Amino acid sequence: MLERQTPMDIADRESVRADLDQAMMAAFCRALNASGLTPMAVMSAMAGALGAVYRQVADSHRRGECPCGWQPAGASDIDMLQTIFRMAASAPPANELLTMPIQGRA
Repeated sequence: MLERQTPMDIADRESVRADLDQAMMAAFCRALNASGLTPMAVMSAMAGALGAVYRQVADSHRRGECPCGWQPAGASDIDMLQTIFRMAASAPPANELLTMPIQGRA
C-alpha cells in the first residue's frame, strides 16, 4: 500500500473525485459496449467490484500491511458507503459554470 499521506485540501479531493468519476464512466461505457449487458447489469458488476476493493483494502489494513493507521469498521463503513451512494445517485446535477451553456455576453 501507499505510505502515510498528509491530509488533502478540498481542491485535491475534488480532483481525485473527478478523476475517479471519469475513470468509472469510461469503464462503464467500455463494459456496456463490449458485453451487451443492460446498464443495470453493468452497474451491478461495478458495485460488486467496489465491494471487492473495499474488502481487499480492509483485509490488508487488518493485517497491518499499510502504515496509514486506518482501521476498517466493517458494517459502519458499508453503511456510510451506502449512504454516499444513495446521496450521489439521487442528487440533482450540480450547476457548474464549465458545463453551463453560454446564454449571451456580459
